Amino acid sequence: MGGGRGSPLSSWNVWRRIRAMRSPLQWAWVMLLGIAACTSMTKPPRLIVLWHALDSERGIALARLTEAYMAEHPDSAIYIETFPGPRELLNRLQQPSERGPDLVLIPAEAVPELWGSGRLIPLRRWLEDPQQGLSAEEREDLLAPITPGSIPFLRDGLIVYADEDRLLESGFEQPPVDWVGIRQVCLRGALDLNGDGRPDTAGWIAPRDGHVLQSWLARRSTAERREWVVDMAFMLRAGCGRLAESRAALQAFLEGETVILFGPTRWLSVLEQETEAGRLKFRLALAPLPTPSGQEGPILPGWGWDLAITARDPGQQTAAWSFLRWAVGVEAQTRWAQDARSLPIRRAAAVRLRQLAGAEAPWSIVLSWALQGYFEEPLTGQGALRRLEEALDLLEGGADISAILERLQSP
Repeated sequence: MGGGRGSPLSSWNVWRRIRAMRSPLQWAWVMLLGIAACTSMTKPPRLIVLWHALDSERGIALARLTEAYMAEHPDSAIYIETFPGPRELLNRLQQPSERGPDLVLIPAEAVPELWGSGRLIPLRRWLEDPQQGLSAEEREDLLAPITPGSIPFLRDGLIVYADEDRLLESGFEQPPVDWVGIRQVCLRGALDLNGDGRPDTAGWIAPRDGHVLQSWLARRSTAERREWVVDMAFMLRAGCGRLAESRAALQAFLEGETVILFGPTRWLSVLEQETEAGRLKFRLALAPLPTPSGQEGPILPGWGWDLAITARDPGQQTAAWSFLRWAVGVEAQTRWAQDARSLPIRRAAAVRLRQLAGAEAPWSIVLSWALQGYFEEPLTGQGALRRLEEALDLLEGGADISAILERLQSP
């Protein structure tokens, strides 16, 4: 078939012809053909352009994350462009250009504007794709969904928008004026991963009714109650910076008058102005949390900003989703939380970080709160506020933990 020694294309005859070459021009042609053959055999990596306006610490963490991704995926190259602030990023994003970003980290309040300009792409197709989407186990492994009456550790910052309706609702048009308003803010921008109609992501800690808390305590073991009392005292002392008196903070929290905000501060100035003007029906408490190393400073929930796909080309969209898909993995989430001092969005990553930090570390206490999510039916006629106040007084007075637990369990 032309492969024998007598064939002009056989390796023997090709080698003879190469040896017979004398002129530099003939050798140049051979080199060009070799380069062309090698180029055709190696496909250049696909370029993913990512824009963000993160602070320097999280910007460095994001760069490390993309480097790890490129090391594992040599067929992709991620180029990061950093902007000094969100307004500069948005202004640049609105300008027509030959090559815009494929991924962009944006503040949530800019979502409606970008959606109106046609720059954001809903990701339902990728989320539900049988090959490229998130598995059922991965969806379950995301931090617990928000349910009425739970300790709602709501995550602000991930990242992908499941459908157009939620995307349109994700702006922060009006500051909330009551608990219903706060709950609506919590729901905005949330991602319904499993399609059950309940949001699976968001980013606040909100009030919890005392009778629900009492119901929860009644179902827990002595060891679990002990841990909870210690954690509560720690959070109220170290966390609620604006409410110095921990007993008052606990009462306000249980009465639903206080909203404890963890993490991003882009809305806090608005909320503080509304509070000072008397237009809010709740008291505001900011919560600076300890860092993983135990030093003072905030722990940011999740990514802190919203990460959205903006590419229009289907191939670039798929490449951007592949990076997002990898970035919510346990290994990537653990790395991100350690480098960026942010809470992970995956339950398995939070568990791993608790193991690495040790059960007594402040970082572990914060993670234990992030891992809690449950729904308890309220017990009518039984309030927990009085016993919790007494327990906290005993704890601060140095009483033995067994006495505190007896008070909690007494009717």
